[in-house]
Amino acid sequence: MKKFMPNIALFAILACFWSGSFIGIKEAITFWPPLFSAAIRVTVALLFLMTLMLITRKDFAIPFTLRWRIWIVGLFSQSLPFAFLFWGEHLISPGLAGILNGTAPIWTLLLSFVLFPKSNPFSIAKTLGMITGMTGIIIIFLPLVTIDKHLATLWGACSVLAMAICYGIGAILNQHFLTGKDKIDFIKNIYHQHWASVVFLFSTSCLLEKWPNTQTLFTATTPWLASIYLGVFSTGIAWMIYYHLIRQWDALRASTVMYIVPVLALFWDFLFYGTVPLITEIYGVILIILGVVLTQSTYFKQLFSRDLPQDTCTLPAQQTE
Repeated sequence: MKKFMPNIALFAILACFWSGSFIGIKEAITFWPPLFSAAIRVTVALLFLMTLMLITRKDFAIPFTLRWRIWIVGLFSQSLPFAFLFWGEHLISPGLAGILNGTAPIWTLLLSFVLFPKSNPFSIAKTLGMITGMTGIIIIFLPLVTIDKHLATLWGACSVLAMAICYGIGAILNQHFLTGKDKIDFIKNIYHQHWASVVFLFSTSCLLEKWPNTQTLFTATTPWLASIYLGVFSTGIAWMIYYHLIRQWDALRASTVMYIVPVLALFWDFLFYGTVPLITEIYGVILIILGVVLTQSTYFKQLFSRDLPQDTCTLPAQQTE
């Protein structure tokens, strides 16, 4: 019991860190262009990971045969998702972004079935989960499609949904590119992914955006505080907590934090900006969470069994991260 209570507290802190990411993003893009903000956020995270690796004396080097795979995985796990998320959130609320982020496991399952049907066959529960989750997405999008004044919101929502799809692709690539004999240390993996993301995001931002002037860049404290929160707390410390929970509990139980993130994202959006969620968003988030639970019904059976496997669950698709 003494060990259980601190872990519950860490579980709650982790949920707050990840759900609070959407508030941090909104604050950063209020002052800086979206892609530039994403690049700064990834740079801060990279510096934190570099410091962590130096402190723990981890080897930075990896074989080139693995490096190009990590860069490709990083393109879909870090670079493109952050580009879509930051750009999309300048058009939609943090709460809606948090809800759509929660659809990543559903897209992962669908893409896995399409690309590798033999390794991931559908079941009745998974099919029902897909239908339920997609119904939730349609309920959220329907008002945006039918009302012309919400066209900008529709584009923003589509962009964040593209982020969730990229997370699904990244999870599948990670599973097939970096497992078995090619599996490497997690911190080293995301460290090299962040290097690729920094290059991609700064290059894309330089081509597509007008960078902030010196005064805006160095005198505005809010976007820097938001970037530090996103890079240090929502990335570095959050992942340290997550892996601590995996060691103390198991991967299945620790990953259930992802079901709380969309709900907390709505709460933070209301608390900071006074945004009252639409009834369609409430119905949608309920159906999406239910859909994700159904798609992972096998994991939940294991979760409540006596003998819990320690490594049967893939990493949650969040890096809002």
